[in-house]
Amino acid sequence: MGSSAGTVPSKILCAVESPQDEAEQKVEFAPENLGIEQQGEFLLAGRVRPEAIETIATHVKSWIDLLTENEMQEDDGARMQALKSLGVAVEQHPCNSQTDEAGAEKLLEAMARLPRPTVISCRSGNRAGSALLLFLAKQRGCTAETAHQLATDMDLKFWTRCTSCGPQRDWVLKQLPDGKVMAPLLQKTHGSVVQQLFDPVSCTFTYLIGCLSCKTALLIDPVLEQQHRDLAMVDELGFDLRFVLNTHVHADHVTSGGNIKKERPTVHTIISEVSQAKSDFRVRHGDSIRLGMLELEVRATPGHTAGCLSYFLRPSSSHDGPGMVFTGDALLIHGCGRTDFQQGDSEQLFESVHKQIFSLPDETLVYPGHDYKGRNVSTVGDEKTFNPRLSKSKEEFKKIMSELNLPYPKKIDTAVPANMVCGIQD
Repeated sequence: MGSSAGTVPSKILCAVESPQDEAEQKVEFAPENLGIEQQGEFLLAGRVRPEAIETIATHVKSWIDLLTENEMQEDDGARMQALKSLGVAVEQHPCNSQTDEAGAEKLLEAMARLPRPTVISCRSGNRAGSALLLFLAKQRGCTAETAHQLATDMDLKFWTRCTSCGPQRDWVLKQLPDGKVMAPLLQKTHGSVVQQLFDPVSCTFTYLIGCLSCKTALLIDPVLEQQHRDLAMVDELGFDLRFVLNTHVHADHVTSGGNIKKERPTVHTIISEVSQAKSDFRVRHGDSIRLGMLELEVRATPGHTAGCLSYFLRPSSSHDGPGMVFTGDALLIHGCGRTDFQQGDSEQLFESVHKQIFSLPDETLVYPGHDYKGRNVSTVGDEKTFNPRLSKSKEEFKKIMSELNLPYPKKIDTAVPANMVCGIQD
């Protein structure tokens, strides 16, 4: 268990360091100068100029060509052969708005399997964008509505700037379920269950994490009005609730931690030591919270508030899939918490996210404290690339945050005092 009065915190090593000569090894590569749209580890291209093939081949590991048989030209075949001779893994998966479900599945399988960075090419790059959107939407369990939001967030050319790509957009959407909000995620690994729950009033995510070996559980950021729903879920899954964690002192809702403790006295509440809020245990950076076979690493990520924490659930083995980080308001999906109250500091938030979250493996799943656009999960790699605020330089980020001009939080005058005493409403 983490630190409290009179106890010694349990430390775990969590520093992630890059080789010192990594920056020196990087070779300048500007795909946009070659007419290529880069989206993380995928590069979306039309027909590439022959003289650019060798340059691109030195920076990618695989290439997927979407041209149909009727579209193939002599130069296209020569390009594929040239890439293969340069050591690039090349596959052809003909694809357009008429491609059936089986063809789409083969394409998605190749995108998951081939080494990255990966170029996806067609005549103009638009179909390549639709392939990437379908891949990410399937990966994240998006509905048609949330895929629309994802494409807009990423500013995919075929979605936001092409006037003739309607059939290709429809091709993506018809392969996804209808609906505006994704269903709460239930993730199961070899050792744990992670249930994501949503409060529609404050747009807050609450997370239930349970250890399958000992049937104990904890809640992260529970909302007072959803107390009965959350406890019913704990009971339905057959867990014994042990801990209630808060990522920080919230300004937009009141935690149910204190009330849950009244109803179930064996539950212990946890919050940051820096927050100075009332809690059974107050933890600090480097502590760990153990739940049966599971261990959550405490990472201090101040900036939204002085006492913000993120909790990293490290996979116990390579078979358990990627790790998961619960970021509260420090890092949201393509956004971040505001920095204009509660000891907020935009420079500190930038440093926190880059050092404590972006240092995690790219495949790490990011579970935020809120979302206002129907999204529910991202990855560290996606946020490093696509986050419109935190992918910028520190100075650009500070400028963006200083110009937000957000309204005063509606519940701050009642929520903050209540959360300083664990949400107990006497």
